[in-house]
Amino acid sequence: MAERVHHSSDFPNFDTYPAAPPSNESANLLEEHGVTNWPALDRRAAELGTAAGKLVVMARQARETLANLPHNAVFDPISNLAQTTRSGAENLRRLAARRAVQLTDAAREKALDLKHEAGAKAAVLGRKAKVNLERAQVRAAHVVREYPVHVAVAAGVAGFLLGVALRIRRANRAY
Repeated sequence: MAERVHHSSDFPNFDTYPAAPPSNESANLLEEHGVTNWPALDRRAAELGTAAGKLVVMARQARETLANLPHNAVFDPISNLAQTTRSGAENLRRLAARRAVQLTDAAREKALDLKHEAGAKAAVLGRKAKVNLERAQVRAAHVVREYPVHVAVAAGVAGFLLGVALRIRRANRAY
């Protein structure tokens, strides 16, 4: 069974073609103008057609060469240099990341060491301060027992001087 042929403007209908070959209108025009040297014209047309064909071939070759440009042997050293640079940059990035991790770990360890040392020093200083406070309390209790009048007079003088200092400060701040 024959297949149905699809008809559209893309597929010509061969029934509408002329039955006889078309007349050579260009030849008729040339004869009207008095051109009778056909072989020279044919040769010139063949030369122009050959030149146009060569131009088309050269354009296609140039397009293919441009399409294959990254694969061209001339650019291999540049491609190798770019690849080497990319791999070197990647190695540097990995090395820097590894070194950053090492420095972070070292800083963390150093911070922990300093924290422990500071804690130990604070504990030592706290014990010393407590001991010194107890000694001062013992000494103050001894002074109060041995010299009660002197302590009372010293407290009175200290109170008087504190009052004078506060009064002077208030007077200076008023202006």
